[in-house]
Amino acid sequence: MTLTLGIDLASSPTKTAVCAIEWSDDGGIVRLLCRGSEPGRTLHDKWLVAAIRGLVTEVGTPVKVAIDAPFGWPDVFIDALVAYRRGDGWPSGMDNPRAPFERRSTDRFVHCMTGKTALSVSADKIASTAMRCAVILSEVGAQDGWNAVDRAGTGLVCEAYPDPALRHWTAGHPGSLALRESYKGKLLGARRRTLTAILAERCPLHDPDGLLQRCERQDDHIDALVAALVARAAYLGQTHQPPTAEDRQQAAREGWIHLPAKPVSHLKQAP
Repeated sequence: MTLTLGIDLASSPTKTAVCAIEWSDDGGIVRLLCRGSEPGRTLHDKWLVAAIRGLVTEVGTPVKVAIDAPFGWPDVFIDALVAYRRGDGWPSGMDNPRAPFERRSTDRFVHCMTGKTALSVSADKIASTAMRCAVILSEVGAQDGWNAVDRAGTGLVCEAYPDPALRHWTAGHPGSLALRESYKGKLLGARRRTLTAILAERCPLHDPDGLLQRCERQDDHIDALVAALVARAAYLGQTHQPPTAEDRQQAAREGWIHLPAKPVSHLKQAP
């Protein structure tokens, strides 16, 4: 059996969620699905690093970890910051679009493939989460080698974006999400229950401890679940890769969102 780990990272431990799935030829078994602080467990940086590295007994040793957080910042944004600090001024000039400084290559790829627009790591509050992610990846890299935390996702960890992944894997079902429909928020628990059931049936997922019920209560739980599925897809080579050599080089600096390329039922295939 192999195990994958999904982390719905937030700027604080209280809003962070984690899912661990154990895989066999019969599908996946949900072994852990938790959020925030629970008795004997707080999802702070040290715990997450230990879980990623396979040092948490209740999690096990993952073969792949997917994290819902940006792994880097746009190259042009970093270059602009350096130029501005140097005193050369902001390179865009006045009254010109600032969009190129807000989006990574992978963000544009996701939008082209799915129509979804990821939050800007340079212009939205998710930058705080990205900084926490950078701290975690840095510690894992320092302990296990930097190849483990390659930002393009070729090592132990990869970047996930649960929303389009969830839409891809539930598409075609009567209970799937409409184009502009959301599954986020306290009032949409019933929608999350339906979406979770679709994933569990199609994958299939086995839930001996009834952990999937938590997805109805919190969207962080379903995001962690989907991230664990993305980790499995990435491990099996079932995600979209950077299309060109230039994109691959840029992904190693900026990060690369791993979008699923096959149905969720393919996740039960042997590596």
